[in-house]
This record gives sequence, C-alpha cells and structure tokens, in this order.
Amino acid sequence: MTTELTQEEMDAVIYDAREGDLQTLKEIFTEISPQLLTTIKDDITLSTPVHMAAGNGHYGVVEYLLSILPKEEAKKIASKPNESGNTPLHWAAYNGHLDIVKLLCEEYNSDVFAKNAVGHDPMFEAENNNHSEVENWLLNKYAPENAFKVEEDGEDTKITYTPGDVSREADEAAKRAQEDQSKKSEKDGGKEAGNATDTITHQTEKLDIN
Repeated sequence: MTTELTQEEMDAVIYDAREGDLQTLKEIFTEISPQLLTTIKDDITLSTPVHMAAGNGHYGVVEYLLSILPKEEAKKIASKPNESGNTPLHWAAYNGHLDIVKLLCEEYNSDVFAKNAVGHDPMFEAENNNHSEVENWLLNKYAPENAFKVEEDGEDTKITYTPGDVSREADEAAKRAQEDQSKKSEKDGGKEAGNATDTITHQTEKLDIN
C-alpha cells in the first residue's frame, strides 16, 4: 500500500474533492492509507481536500473524508487553516453551505471563532456574504449575546454580527474573573478589592485571537 504521495498525486485528490467525485475518492482510499489524507494539501495555498469539498458544497465528500480518519485526527483536519488562515468552516460559511457547517461544528468541533488572515471568523464570512441561514444558526448556537443585534423589519429578521476583539473563550474568562473578584470582595468583608475591570482586561488580552 502506498505510504507517500507526490504533489501531483495530492493534486489529483484535491481536484476530485473539489469536483465532488466521491466514487473516485473511495477508490483512491482503498488503494492508499487513509492516514495519508492528513498530508494532502496544495503546495501554494495549503488548502486540503476537506477545504475544497466544504467550499463547494459537497457534503458527502466532506462526510466521507473525515470518516476515514480516527476522530481526533479528523477534528484537526476539520479545523486546519490554509495559507490565508481560512479553515474548511470559513469556506463552508462563506458559500452558505449550512449542512456542512453543521457537520463540521457538531461532529468535529470546528472552531467557529477562528480568525483568518484578515481577521474574519466564519460567522462574519456568512454575514458578509448574505448567507443569513448560516449566520443565524451560528449566532444562535455560539455567539456571546453582546456580539450581535437582532432587528425586526416586518416579516424579515436581520441579525448583524461584528467579530469583536475577543473570542467566546475570552468572554467567558472575563465573566469568571468578575465572579472571582466579587467573591474576593465578599471574603474581605467589604474591604477594597481592587479594580475588577483591570482583571477582566488582563484575562481578555491573554485570550485575544488575532
């Protein structure tokens, strides 16, 4: 069984994934080790077959490629950034493929707060390209409440999201810091406990994703 691929062979797999040729991909991975999927990437853009399938809406291909790897390896591939910092989830959100977005998030824990080279996360890509169904699903499932606003206009609902300076992890860390500060104040019996805002800012800066 083949244990290493040339770039030309990698390019062939990438092409089949981009075109959604599931049958050919199944044939390929019966002849080579499925583990080789973790090594396949474009030599310039660093995009993987999962990027290509996700961006072009080939749900069956994404599902198959991730299924042939151990779960932890599949999770890494599902969130792997290319040269521009885009993950497969960025591309699926950018092109409005909700079924693939759900698969990547719910089955493989893709990072919905990962930012690409220009500072956009998948939520922003969906909103910026008018894919409201994807945007709304991501916002309702993941976004901190203060990161978006909902506007009703007759029968239409408009949700606007702007990627902030912090991720959900930072938001949660800030809340924990505030709670800890409050507990400390109570323990000190009302003594001066310091500035909670400074603590929150410090925690947030440590988790800032740029």
